[in-house]
Amino acid sequence: MNDKEKELWRVIDNVIQCCGTTLPDGTFNITRKDVLGKSRAENVVMTRAMIVEQMLHAGFSVTTIASILNRTVHTVRHLRDLAYKWLNTSRVYRLATAEATLKNKNVEPMCI
Repeated sequence: MNDKEKELWRVIDNVIQCCGTTLPDGTFNITRKDVLGKSRAENVVMTRAMIVEQMLHAGFSVTTIASILNRTVHTVRHLRDLAYKWLNTSRVYRLATAEATLKNKNVEPMCI
């Protein structure tokens, strides 16, 4: 696994930690499998949208994000639009975004 892949998965795991809640048995209610799968649950879709937002900020291309999330480019752009809408309307989404941004602050934007 190269450095780009390590950063990519680290961003995804940080966002999952910020969006999920810990269950009584110590596990998270959102997993990497849920995010990469076909779930349409609202909290999973919000997590995907935040992953797209954080990865775009880190400098990853829409095509790269689409291939990692097993989605089309159109879907990734739609998730980006949803992220901006939720930033304006959802306090919980803003809190989770702020936490994810702090966790990912040392991810340098990639310049090629």
